[in-house]
Amino acid sequence: MSLTDQPLFRSRGFEPLGALGDVLFLLDRSGPISKYTTPFFVIAGMQPAFGLTPHGFLTLWNQAGAVAVAGYGLTPGATTTIPELKGGSIGAGASVTVANPQILQGDPLQLVQWRFSVRSLALTGIKEHDIEVQVTAPGLAPLFGVSQASPGYINELDAFQDPADAIDAPAQGANQTLPAAYPSVHPKDDANFREFMVWEDNGPSFKIWNNGSASVTAGAVGLRLWGIKYDLNELDPRLLANGTGQDRWLYGQIRRCPPTDRPIRVIPTAPYSAQVSH
Repeated sequence: MSLTDQPLFRSRGFEPLGALGDVLFLLDRSGPISKYTTPFFVIAGMQPAFGLTPHGFLTLWNQAGAVAVAGYGLTPGATTTIPELKGGSIGAGASVTVANPQILQGDPLQLVQWRFSVRSLALTGIKEHDIEVQVTAPGLAPLFGVSQASPGYINELDAFQDPADAIDAPAQGANQTLPAAYPSVHPKDDANFREFMVWEDNGPSFKIWNNGSASVTAGAVGLRLWGIKYDLNELDPRLLANGTGQDRWLYGQIRRCPPTDRPIRVIPTAPYSAQVSH
C-alpha cells in the first residue's frame, strides 16, 4: 500500500488508520515488530485523544520551571507541569530536550496516532518564529528529515493560523486575539506532515532551539495535539498456522495473513533504519 491510499500522511484530513475489527501490521525500526508472537494486531477499540491539558496546550519548556504559567497547569487552577518539562532561560543558539513525555505514552497494546502544532506563550527576548523544534523517535531516530539534514526543524510558521501562529496563546482571563482571516482547514488537518506514532510507552523526544539573537527569558513553548488512540488485540498466531490464514503479498514478501477482506494497514511505529551499502 502506498501512502496515497492509506490514511497515514493523507493530505489534510485526519482519519483513523482503520475501522474497528481491522488488522494492522506493525513495524519498528528494523521491520515487523518482534516483541509479541506476531506483528498482526486487531483494532479492538479506538477513540479521539485531545485536550490533554487546559487550553489544549502541553507545555514542554517553561522559563519559570515547574510552576506553570497561570491557566496552563495540568488541570484547571493548578500550576503543576509534566515531570519531563525543562525550565530556565534558553540562550541564543542554545536548546533544551524534553525526553519521551509520559503524558503522550500509551498502555500495553495501545497505539496512539498523534498530530501536533508548535505553540508559544508570552515569550520575552525573541519572537515566536525564532523557536525551532526537532523531534526524535525512541533510540534518537530522527523524524521529519533526510539523512544529511535530520531531524527536520519545525517552526510555527509551518502551520495555518490557530487562529494565528504569530499570536500567543491567551493569558489567564483573556481571549486569544482574532485572526486577520480564518483558516480554511482545522489545524489538525493541516498537520498531516507533523504526524507520529507512539506504540505503548515508546514516545518521542522534543528538542527546542532558540534561533534568536538574544536569550528567551520568559514564557513557555509547547504543543497543541490531536490524536486517535487504538486499543489492539494481538492476533493468535495459531489462527494462521492451522489453515485459516491466507498467503498474500504484504510488506515486500508473501506472508501468511489473517483471512480478512479488508486492507491490512502496514504501520511504522518508528522510522525505518535501512542498512544501505553503496
